[in-house]
Amino acid sequence: MDSQVFAGPGSVPHMVEQGLGRTRRAYVQAQNKCVSGRCGTARKMGRIAELYEREARWWGVLSRWTSHQRGIQWIYTTAAISAEHDAERRAESYREMEASYWRRALAVAADSGVAA
Repeated sequence: MDSQVFAGPGSVPHMVEQGLGRTRRAYVQAQNKCVSGRCGTARKMGRIAELYEREARWWGVLSRWTSHQRGIQWIYTTAAISAEHDAERRAESYREMEASYWRRALAVAADSGVAA
C-alpha cells in the first residue's frame, strides 16, 4: 500500500484530517466562549452541537472512502464509523441541552412578563 496515495496532500484522508483539525479548533473556541444567561448558553450549546454534526460528517466522508478502498483493513472503516456515531450522539446531546435552555428561557420570560 502506497502511503502517499492514502495520506498525501489532496487525498481524502488528508482533507478529513484538515477538516477535523479546523472543527476541533472551532470547538475549543466555542467551549471557551463566555456567555451569560440562558439564551446565551442555548446559543453556545447550539454552536457546539453544530460542530459535532460537522465532525460526524467528516468521519462519514472517511468511512465511505475507506470502505471503497482495496488494501485498507476493515478495522479502519469500523473505527471511522464508530467515530461518526460518537460525534452524532454528542451532537444530539448538545441539541437537547440547547432546547432545554431555550425552554427555560422562555418559561422565565413568560413568568416575568418579559418578551423573550
